[in-house]
Amino acid sequence: MSSVFFIGIGGAGMSHLAILAKNLGWKVSGSDIQKNSNTIILQKKGVKFFLGHSPKNIKRAKPDLVVYSSAISLDNMDLQEAQKLNISLMTRAKFLAQLTNHNKIIAVAGTHGKTTTTSMIGFILQRAGKSAYAYLGGEDKCLRNKVIRKNTWIVIETDESDKSFLYFKPTIAVVTNIDKDHLSNYNYSFNSLKTAFKQFLNGGKERKWTIICNDNKTLVSVAKKVKIKHLLTYSANTRNISTLKITKITPQLKGTKVEIIIKGYKRPFQAILPIWGEKYLLDALAAILTASRIGVSVRKSLNILQKYHLPHRRREVVGKVKNILLIDDHADHPTEIKSTLESLQIYKPQRKIIAIYQPHRYTRMKILGEKVGTAFKEADIIISTKIYPAFEKPIPNINGRKVFQWIKHQNPEKQVYYIPDIAKVPSFLTTKLSTQLSTGSWILITLGPGSIKHLAPIILSNLKRYFKS
Repeated sequence: MSSVFFIGIGGAGMSHLAILAKNLGWKVSGSDIQKNSNTIILQKKGVKFFLGHSPKNIKRAKPDLVVYSSAISLDNMDLQEAQKLNISLMTRAKFLAQLTNHNKIIAVAGTHGKTTTTSMIGFILQRAGKSAYAYLGGEDKCLRNKVIRKNTWIVIETDESDKSFLYFKPTIAVVTNIDKDHLSNYNYSFNSLKTAFKQFLNGGKERKWTIICNDNKTLVSVAKKVKIKHLLTYSANTRNISTLKITKITPQLKGTKVEIIIKGYKRPFQAILPIWGEKYLLDALAAILTASRIGVSVRKSLNILQKYHLPHRRREVVGKVKNILLIDDHADHPTEIKSTLESLQIYKPQRKIIAIYQPHRYTRMKILGEKVGTAFKEADIIISTKIYPAFEKPIPNINGRKVFQWIKHQNPEKQVYYIPDIAKVPSFLTTKLSTQLSTGSWILITLGPGSIKHLAPIILSNLKRYFKS
């Protein structure tokens, strides 16, 4: 039995990969700077967990291979000890490709929507009785990942940010969209990013189907430059000729009523899906179209999706206090933020929206510039914080105050506030905005993948104390 050690094993992507390796017969261990729900699950599954990073971890675990992610710095003590002992090193994505490329793979790529699309595909296949395992970067509430067999379909959320999506050899490739993001790894060249997607779309001899969204002009333009066999398309634009498309969208409080038509069929399929917003509906179309290639009918997929729940931090309702509904969302790019805020319009005009935004990564903000401010059209009040750096170093003249100025410039008629310290946002809500929150109905939504993911429960608790006093 081979043994593998994961540096940063508590992260969502790394913990999922550790479980996958465990299921495939590897002896698994790993370290992280703190315990969390993921490390507790791993320990229950028999994974040896080391708290903190230390040379002793590697000496005790004695792994054959050490796996690390791009978030791990070169001065990490576990990594340095592995190098000192000449233990093989591998990035997370390369190890995932090594584990799965001998299976039938469904690889999901794209700038936005990967996690949800991957989750939906896995959910449909599993509930339809197909042998399927889904690997995604976010936390999921619906998937039942168990044993991987020779005939198991492995659904993978790939990553274009570091070009690692090119490691995989999928039987079915799904591309949701191409947008200007993660350009720091492409010499800040959008053309270089498009070239990478062109290579992904091209595929290899194992490729049977390629599925793309017809509504993304950049993606369609790139796809036209590639000779794709068995191209399938999906769309929410009735003017587009697509394999699968939505002909009617009717938002309701309990979900979205849709009519979906297959190319060549005159009669549409009707359903109410427990999701809101065109972005998530397109993800659902991608999942339905993918499942149809594996023998799951459109009607069956629609019935299955009626029981679906979005992954953690995807438009997730955290709680309610008096007249205030609190929602948490992972969105960080303007395209994602705009889509999320638009999906909340089913609550209007009864509820106004306060968007609490933590900008993510200096490089992203440098690329976006003032465009970041265009995402908040549907918000009534905007609170912006310091930039969450992830693992990046600061960039001159790119900071939280600059982002605030960009947002303010694009939203001159709105209340826009800069609260550098995210920890002070809960008290700001019950002081500066207390009068407004006490009257009318509101949605508070936290936005971003950084430390803001911990903020919503704190806000909820703070509001409960405030209204109780």
